[in-house]
Formats: sequence, structure tokens, C-alpha cells
Amino acid sequence: MSFHGTNTFIPFPRYENAVFIGDTAAETLAELKIYARGLIGGELPNMQSYHPAEKLLECTSCVMNDQRLLTTAMRRGEIDYILLENNSVSDMNLKELAPRLEASGFCVKILDITEDPVENIKRAAFLFQEEKRGERVVREYLRTEEALRKLPPLPMQKILSLLAIRHPVDDRIFLFAISGVSELNREIYPALNAINPVREDLYDTVIPGLVEVNDLAPFLSYEPDWIAVMGDALGVQKKLSEYVQSHPREVPKALSQMKVFSVPYYARPLAVRKPSILKFWREAAEKTND
Repeated sequence: MSFHGTNTFIPFPRYENAVFIGDTAAETLAELKIYARGLIGGELPNMQSYHPAEKLLECTSCVMNDQRLLTTAMRRGEIDYILLENNSVSDMNLKELAPRLEASGFCVKILDITEDPVENIKRAAFLFQEEKRGERVVREYLRTEEALRKLPPLPMQKILSLLAIRHPVDDRIFLFAISGVSELNREIYPALNAINPVREDLYDTVIPGLVEVNDLAPFLSYEPDWIAVMGDALGVQKKLSEYVQSHPREVPKALSQMKVFSVPYYARPLAVRKPSILKFWREAAEKTND
């Protein structure tokens, strides 16, 4: 399934001697192929897979409370400036760091990402004087969005979404099921005419939308039509394999028929990639109906 135009252009990457703070800002700039030396985020699991060439310093909530790690990195790395995202999250608006950082002698830029993805792309492109890149990214975003909108509706299906996060130091795997209150459920499932069997209110959760999975049995008992694998795919596959080995007589149809597909994770900071992410989910959903 390809929705690309006939003249798809991928520019050379642009590397800034900067630290970008904020997941949405970092992902919006990454769509423009603009990268930093250092990043501070916190909303995307397995963030190192999105940004393998950029140093992940700490989380956004950490830097909001204490800027010492950031300021040390700025001085040691001889970084030119800090980019902060201006978002609509009242208790975590990173632009509020600007006065403190400027008082410490650092150059600060602000990227406003309070609008829809298309407008955010345009603002980012304008800030970095990369309007041509912005136009191409917006064109591809809208082209893919329109192509998806024209596709016929899918039959209703039940999808169990599993996300694995691998600890970056000791390789431990943490497995989660995506619940009905997640952004993925709100933004991706409706476009597929899909049902999420995982109800948040039935479980104790630390992070809204992510239900920790210690035992796969109750989740597989929902008899999903297919299983979405996200994050560390090997981590999810190992857990599914262990379940099959220990429950050989209780293998759900989705597993016995190999209706298990690796698809991209989705959360609010990735809204700038929603059409391209949805394209892969749609491809998996169509295969389920073969």
C-alpha cells in the first residue's frame, strides 16, 4: 500500500548544535529531518529507537524540577542553544523554563506546537527557515490522509495491542496492553472500525492508557481478531511464545493463525506522523480480513 506522490523528496538531514526539549517539538522537527545533539522528552517509550543518533539526557518532568543536568550538558558539549516547546499542557509547559535558562546565560528558542500537525510543521519550518521542506512534508501528510479517507470501511474487528519496553541497561522487558483511554485507541482504532477489549477501569495503572501485563492469559481470553505488536517487537514475541509453550491447549485463534503484526506505536507527540502510522495499521487490518 503506497500513497506516495510521484516526486517524493527526502532532504539531507540538518543537524543543530542544540538540545531540543519536548517530545512533540522533537518529532515535528524530525519530520523535517532537523535533528539536535541532545533531547529531553518523556512521552514516547523506546525513544532511543526514534532518535538513535541523538543523546537522550533526561525526562521533561525531571528538567522542569531541576536544570543542573541540562546546564552541565550544555557547557560540556559547548551547545549553541536550547529549543523549548510551547505546548498546551498547563502543568508541563516547557516554555516556562526560558527565563531560568536565559538568566543562566543560555540562548533559548521557542517552538509553538499548540495547533494541529500541519500548522505545527509550518511553524517549525518557518522557525528554521526551511519553508520548502515544510511544504513537502505537509503535502505528503495531506496526500496520505486523503488517500486513507477514500478507502472503503473495514469490517468491525477486535484488536489487542501489546507494547514492550526494553530497559536500556539490563535488557529487562516490560509488557503493556494498550487500553481504551489511550491516544492510540482514540485516534487509530476508530479509523479501522476496531474495538479495544482492554478496559482501563478493570486494572490498576500507573500510566493512563498502559496496563501492565504480568500474565497474558486474561488478555488473550478476549479472543482478539489480531494482535498488534509495538515497541520492542522481539520482547512481545518472546512473551507470546512463552504463553504458547505453557498453554498449548489454550492458544487463541489470532496466534494459531499468525494474525500477529508489528505496527508503529502512536501517541500525541506522533500526531505529525498519524497518516503514515495509520497506513501501516490499515495494511495489517486488511491482511486480517483475507
